[in-house]
Amino acid sequence: MWGALIGAGGASAFMLVNGAALGSPWTWIVVVGWFCAIAVFVWAVLIRPRSFEQLEPPSKQASTIYLVSVAAMVVLIVGGARLLALFDRSELTVAWVVCVVGAHFVPFARAFGRAMFRVMGWGMLVIGIVGLAGGLVSPAVAAVAGVAAGLWMFAVMVADAVGRPLVTGRRPDSTVPRAPR
Repeated sequence: MWGALIGAGGASAFMLVNGAALGSPWTWIVVVGWFCAIAVFVWAVLIRPRSFEQLEPPSKQASTIYLVSVAAMVVLIVGGARLLALFDRSELTVAWVVCVVGAHFVPFARAFGRAMFRVMGWGMLVIGIVGLAGGLVSPAVAAVAGVAAGLWMFAVMVADAVGRPLVTGRRPDSTVPRAPR
């Protein structure tokens, strides 16, 4: 659950910061889209009762992969932003951040046994690459990539939550046979 809340914070930042960069009327359209995304997220992830598989504690290898991925993400974001500024292309920074954040999710799929991270990571990487390429033509494309990345993150988290079976008034691990209908 903590990961989903952190993801919702990141998705919100992508949408709201970059939506503001698009100017009127797009700023308000993005805000309305964000409210809708938050409402669906809260229902699917926080309110809707669903079962969770029993997870083993992460292995030492998973913890190492996580720490290395996060550290590499921070270094690449800062280094890439400085490099883009050096070439006077700071408007592409958001698309670069989308690429790096997406790439940092990909190893999580194997480390934590969750395909959702692979889907989220590769999707964000594609969005970021399109944002970088399109941002060379128009800076607005890079900002749109930031908004799209936030929407993608919400969509993947909601799809993952909705894909889990509902809890129907009994514990998911119950061994008591269900009454006939």
